[in-house]
Amino acid sequence: MQNYESILRYAMQMELDGHNFYLENKDKFIKTTSKKMFEELADIEMEHYEYLKSLLHTYLETNTIKVDKDILEKEEDIDIFKSREESEKIEYTLDQSDIPDLTILRMAYLIERDYKEFYEGVAENAEDEEMKEVFTTLAKWEAGHEKLFKTEYNRLMKEYMNLPWGG
Repeated sequence: MQNYESILRYAMQMELDGHNFYLENKDKFIKTTSKKMFEELADIEMEHYEYLKSLLHTYLETNTIKVDKDILEKEEDIDIFKSREESEKIEYTLDQSDIPDLTILRMAYLIERDYKEFYEGVAENAEDEEMKEVFTTLAKWEAGHEKLFKTEYNRLMKEYMNLPWGG
């Protein structure tokens, strides 16, 4: 029998850590879109935390997991950059001040990749089908966050590397 209490508590801590990371780093960005993205991701990570907390509560009371299908079927479509760029017609220009943005985006990408891999591992080894479904969905959500950060990081890096040196 797997110790789902420990797994759920660890997952909750990961989501809380992600939430705190995004809040603590959002003001380090130069770009408004990056700040907004981190604010929105902080909220999403807190939603994940609260969902896991409710699962833990149910598990401790009943020794079973009751999956909320509405939450699991929710598609996390985070296209912050595209919607902000279209609504505000934001033009990006990169300079040396954008290096911190690149560093923080890379850290966020790696964090989300780690979370995805953790959830995939739990899902793969879960004996309980409900638990497997929960963690498979969480892995999918984190994969979306990972892709978001990786895509934006690659885009900014490409622009940065193509800048004429010296201004």
